[in-house]
Amino acid sequence: MSLLSRYLIIAGALTAAFANFIACGAQMYKVSLTGDHDQKEGTSLANSTDPASPEFGLHAPQGWRNLPIRYKSDAKMPAIQLKGLQSAMATWEIAVGRKLFQYGGIHASVTGDSFPDLYSSLRDGINGQYNDERWAKTGKNNMILATTIWNNPGNAYQTIDAADIRYNSEIYFISDALTQKPMDQREIVDMQSLATHELGHLLGLAHIGEDYDSSSIMNPSILIGEGIAMRSLSVGDIKRIQKIYGCQATACDADATARSIMQSRTSFGLTGGPAVEEADPSSEPGH
Repeated sequence: MSLLSRYLIIAGALTAAFANFIACGAQMYKVSLTGDHDQKEGTSLANSTDPASPEFGLHAPQGWRNLPIRYKSDAKMPAIQLKGLQSAMATWEIAVGRKLFQYGGIHASVTGDSFPDLYSSLRDGINGQYNDERWAKTGKNNMILATTIWNNPGNAYQTIDAADIRYNSEIYFISDALTQKPMDQREIVDMQSLATHELGHLLGLAHIGEDYDSSSIMNPSILIGEGIAMRSLSVGDIKRIQKIYGCQATACDADATARSIMQSRTSFGLTGGPAVEEADPSSEPGH
């Protein structure tokens, strides 16, 4: 597992590479996301790092076996954090023009700290969104913001049938970075930005290098700090997620869809964008 690098960037030094970021703070930190997702050991891996492969940028090319993905939230997840999570989910739904997620309510009496280690949360039959206030038990480096874990049926990488996201709320204050400030000596991380990245993994996307698509939400690094958010998808993100789930109606115009998402990115609680249409899962790739 790679150690996380963290370093100060002066806002005035931003270049066009960060065009999708909303930045109004005096300083920010760029944090590596390497190590923020895991497949169980022994699982076959997609050829996600080879630009010549049709699986480039994908870790599960056929995605989820069943849609929508039913999920529950941590019993201690604040409303503002849940709102950011659901806004991130709406972003990916706009990208494909169909419903991907269904909220099942609070996972009663269960938080990330209810689980003794990282993978035990996969065994409860719930696709959970959990805060971990005791991060060390996940086995991840303290500097990692969050981690996504998933189960591939039959140890084959093509499909997913269960997943959890665990958020490092011990070290970071994960909330709305455009309206909230760091708390209790914890740097603030924008929930909608972080969740959009982690949900990309949950849906089947791998990291994409900045040298290939510098505005991708799936770049293996993220800027954090007060007033810093990246809530948009690149055109490449949209095309890659559509390789897995197809597209409906106006979402099939990836350029227009990217513009629509960007126009809505500043609000914590995504609005606007193409209408999400219900679709017959049997007509989509991998389902």
